[in-house]
Amino acid sequence: MEYEKAYVFRAEDERPAKRQRTEAQGLHTSWKTRRQAYQTVWQTQKEAIDTKLAQIDDATVDELSTFLGHAVQTPYVDRIPTGIILQGADGGCTALTQLTKRLDSAKRRLVVLSSSTGSNLKAILKTLVQKATRADIGVDEDETEDSHRSRPNATKLLNYDLQILHNFVIEKGIEQVIVTFEDTEAFNLEILSEVIELLSCWVDRIPLVCLFNIATDVDALQRLSKTAIKCLDGKLFDVAPSGDAVEQVVEALVTSGSPLWLGAGLLGMALERQKDYIQSIGSLVDSVQYAFMSAYYANALTVFLVQPRKEEVTGDYAEALRALASFHAFAEDLLKRRETGRLRELFNDDKQVYQLAIHHIEEGQRALRRMIVAVRVIRTMQQNLPQTATSSLSNLYTQAMSGRLPGSTLLRSLLLLAKKVPSDVSVALLEAVLEVEGFGTVAETSRPLLDQLRDLISQQKDTAQLLRSEDDVKNATLRTTVVAQKVELSKQKSALSEQDKAYTSLLAKIASMFEQYFNESIVDPKTLLFHEIFIYDQKSPYREVFTPRPRHAIERALASPHDYLDCDCCAPDRDGEEATLSSTQPPTAILYQLYLESGNLINASDLWQAFQAVIGDEKEEAEAMALFQRGLAELRSLGMMKPTRKRVDHVAKVLWRGL
Repeated sequence: MEYEKAYVFRAEDERPAKRQRTEAQGLHTSWKTRRQAYQTVWQTQKEAIDTKLAQIDDATVDELSTFLGHAVQTPYVDRIPTGIILQGADGGCTALTQLTKRLDSAKRRLVVLSSSTGSNLKAILKTLVQKATRADIGVDEDETEDSHRSRPNATKLLNYDLQILHNFVIEKGIEQVIVTFEDTEAFNLEILSEVIELLSCWVDRIPLVCLFNIATDVDALQRLSKTAIKCLDGKLFDVAPSGDAVEQVVEALVTSGSPLWLGAGLLGMALERQKDYIQSIGSLVDSVQYAFMSAYYANALTVFLVQPRKEEVTGDYAEALRALASFHAFAEDLLKRRETGRLRELFNDDKQVYQLAIHHIEEGQRALRRMIVAVRVIRTMQQNLPQTATSSLSNLYTQAMSGRLPGSTLLRSLLLLAKKVPSDVSVALLEAVLEVEGFGTVAETSRPLLDQLRDLISQQKDTAQLLRSEDDVKNATLRTTVVAQKVELSKQKSALSEQDKAYTSLLAKIASMFEQYFNESIVDPKTLLFHEIFIYDQKSPYREVFTPRPRHAIERALASPHDYLDCDCCAPDRDGEEATLSSTQPPTAILYQLYLESGNLINASDLWQAFQAVIGDEKEEAEAMALFQRGLAELRSLGMMKPTRKRVDHVAKVLWRGL
């Protein structure tokens, strides 16, 4: 059809048979329920994330709003009011998004320009005029341009003339036109200087305001022309660092009440990728959304997370529950305890398995919520204990979900330090811990200890002197003795008062209370029965989507085509070695293996002869040449070789395997 001038199409009289709709069977019966559950859960989760992210830049957005309002009330005639927003290297400026929601689109126009807008002054001005004049909702760009051109007795203006914007401002009563340069460092500085100088000529007629998003340093604007710098009246705005935004996302994940929890491996990989690659906070939110979608779409057992349950699950779900690794461990535990009757009921009665799953899923989610409260208690203790660094919530969450937090060095050091603090620190510590939301029944135990501590402090005669523990280093002295001309140092406890002894005993009770609380609240999530349902921690689909390796996949496909084609002709032999340079392999794979054996410059004639020798006499020379040329074209399109001017009959090798 590519070479024929015309062709005849004969439509068949018979209509194609209608596809019969097959009802979902087995585990697929819950697909619609799980899809609806995902949409509901993620909508709640997204609202929680947006609320947290909006809070971190509230101060910056308020300052920007005040700055823009002052610019409206005090028109500039010589210089452009300019806001310089330091948003960090990740480009995660959420302040601009929040500012857009506050602007009155009827009186203000926000124009966002990126470095890809245009390569010259005319292209940038054209984009600026078009975006500013088509800001009306429901008005098309062409209709807006036609409305400006169709005025009676009006001069036809070029599409990059700022007079169009001036006429639009007067006609619509626009109070402010905000021009935002999204990636300032990526702009051509000469073109950017020309844009600023030209805008300064119109600032007395068009109420212009410029916003520069800076990812590195304010010194980046110093490379503008001196004339352009004199045209700006700048004010600096600093948004929250990217680490704060990441912590707010994790905070939203653990406090939104979602029935699904992200595992330590998956979330740790997402946080590591966010740290290694300079990306906006939106990429982290997208990765979290993909994790939620993968859990509900790929795991049919997430139907047990739906509340309320609208449908009865089939017996296939009972078999899927019995196939989980946590259920296998539970069954082995029943055998060790010689509860064979209970185990026999679980294998024979599906309802027993359903009830067991529902009970332990709810119990496991309650255990995870208690563990999050314990994580908050740890951070509160770190904030109130002297000389202790406060760990991030994301770090503590990944440690807790991986099972590395129980009995860790972090907890032991906190408990030891809690036995050494003076009386003022211990009182502030208990008061802060009692304010932690969800501390629950432990408050009933810790509150009497706080009352005893306050009574002990009130009984002290010298209120200016603090009570100190026996374990405090200030209550120990070093003793020096000389034995056989050798100096020996020994630590000796100072004499303690009765109140200090009582205080030491009380601190021991407080430390014991914290230790018991951590032992009961912090568990290894992998030991929870049916944790595979409410904890999603599968890395394979996530890694392939967010950290793909296309070159590795292409090299592997060309080097081992049998792994993808699953054909008998290229199958490995009895020893497990795959056949190489076989005529049954795809032509591109044959050329790739010959390509690997070549040097930097490949003689096309020698490559053709080698290819023809591998193909053999099975194909005619014309057909073999067509396959050879197509294979070369595919390798060139993959970027593995290119023509070279050094030798006309050679091709240059561009890529090497494994690099």
